[in-house]
Amino acid sequence: MPRPSSRLMKIGYVGAGLLAGAVLATTITAQAASPTTTPTTTGSTRTTTTDPHPGDNGADGVPESQEVHSGGHGGALDLSGTVTAVGTSSVTIKTASGTTEYSVTSNSDIDKNGESTLSNLAAGDVVTFSVDTANAKQIDKLHAGDEAKNAPQPSAGSSTNPSGVA
Repeated sequence: MPRPSSRLMKIGYVGAGLLAGAVLATTITAQAASPTTTPTTTGSTRTTTTDPHPGDNGADGVPESQEVHSGGHGGALDLSGTVTAVGTSSVTIKTASGTTEYSVTSNSDIDKNGESTLSNLAAGDVVTFSVDTANAKQIDKLHAGDEAKNAPQPSAGSSTNPSGVA
């Protein structure tokens, strides 16, 4: 039986390497796209999926209450939109994916040109916001107006020049 040529063997090795790489890439991609299962306090499990489209209110097929957002109690304000209505305990915001009414509670942090309240918001205000991690229809933090004024301000009596250098 004749021995395969060196060139034919090299082609075979390259082909085997490509096949192995494709299998590995498919496995890694499938694992990255898999939903995660999280135990709950009741002993059951809940499947959550990292939300590729935050603020879409379930339009991507995953209910908003099961999506993982970076916002909520210290997180980034990863949602944005325009206020369309303000109620006594709610705000309606139009985002790129639709219009949603969100509840506002005493735990919600509202900033408009500095610390503010819901009653200072008005239709037409452009906002960035995050929702509560336990309730995707409740505002956690909402900022409108001058973002520099919405940043935490030094408390009274604290130095604005902590280094002491003039």
